[in-house]
Amino acid sequence: MNTASPLSKLGRRVRALREGAGLGLEALAARAGMTAAALAAVEAGAAEIDYLALRRIAGALGRPVAELLAAMDEARAEEDGSDG
Repeated sequence: MNTASPLSKLGRRVRALREGAGLGLEALAARAGMTAAALAAVEAGAAEIDYLALRRIAGALGRPVAELLAAMDEARAEEDGSDG
């Protein structure tokens, strides 16, 4: 089974929320206090992210951290072959 990694699921969730909020990459990055390159790496699932950065991104999106973490939990459940 070819499933997305937790980091790539997280990245897709961040990108979807950003686009849904009508924000560009640079705008969200500025709100979250990070570089656009760092945010792009998160969205691509190519970067490890610490909790504080995740909290800043969630805050900049006006969403709870748990909503972003849920994407990672979903990916782990898929890897384990369970329903959640």
